[in-house]
Amino acid sequence: MPKTMQITVSIEDEKGKVIVEKTDVRSVPYIEEIDTQGFRAAFHDLETAILEGRKEVCDNAVSEYLEGMSLKKPERNRILGTQSAPKPTASQVSWGK
Repeated sequence: MPKTMQITVSIEDEKGKVIVEKTDVRSVPYIEEIDTQGFRAAFHDLETAILEGRKEVCDNAVSEYLEGMSLKKPERNRILGTQSAPKPTASQVSWGK
């Protein structure tokens, strides 16, 4: 009988307010499955669930965080009075060559 594992990632601001929180739930093998599957197979299933769950939940959290930042950027640009990124100076252009 498989059990479930939850992996939660939260991104908080400096005041501790949660900005993004994502959770992934995966099935993991129960101790009795080690007897039926064998240790290597059960450990492989456990390891795979953990690695895939961690990757997915981290990717989703970072994507949502970056999307939120990109939505705030036009507002910040409006407040600063700029519509697009500033044009590079001559010294910055020379570095690109």
